[in-house]
Amino acid sequence: MPAIQPSLFRSIVALNAKPELKQVDPSGGRPAARTSLLNGVAALLEAGESNAGSLLAALPGMIAAAMEAHGWLWNGFYVLASDDKLHVAQSHGPPVCATLESSGGPLSSGMCFDGIALNQTLAAYAAKDWPGYVSCDASSGLSTVAGIVCPLRDPRGKPIAVWDMDSTQSIEAGDVRFMDIFFGTLARCMDIESTSFETADTRRP
Repeated sequence: MPAIQPSLFRSIVALNAKPELKQVDPSGGRPAARTSLLNGVAALLEAGESNAGSLLAALPGMIAAAMEAHGWLWNGFYVLASDDKLHVAQSHGPPVCATLESSGGPLSSGMCFDGIALNQTLAAYAAKDWPGYVSCDASSGLSTVAGIVCPLRDPRGKPIAVWDMDSTQSIEAGDVRFMDIFFGTLARCMDIESTSFETADTRRP
């Protein structure tokens, strides 16, 4: 049973991320995009879509629909397959690295492993400056300039995957804080396990 009723997701995120959702630009901009994402996911939860696998499968596309205009051209999940391997799971955007391998401890193998090791949201305002940066641009054809990584935790609070985003435009501190609140709250509203993700190893032929 989730620790928080899924129907409370919208209210909790809206209260905690009030500055990030506040409209200051009449044309909408990032606050409007964040609000659109929040409302879309909250509507699914409020309609009874509490199956983690189904929601995680839809989520990268929903994030892209809201944020692509701001350079978020790839986003998706990397699932911890072993202590030193992450496998790409549900995602939206061009092909990227299918497997990431650790070469050591924190600040040696890129943001995704660091997000797992530190169990916290990380932001690279200049992606290539991140220690151990792993570029998938050769696979994706993107010119990544910034990125965000958020851990996804199981019901015991253990990080089992990360949400990763590659942006071709600069990111804002509000983007980072909103996604941290978004995924932190989502993990409390539904039981997320490693089996909730679909990778090449688990995908049916």
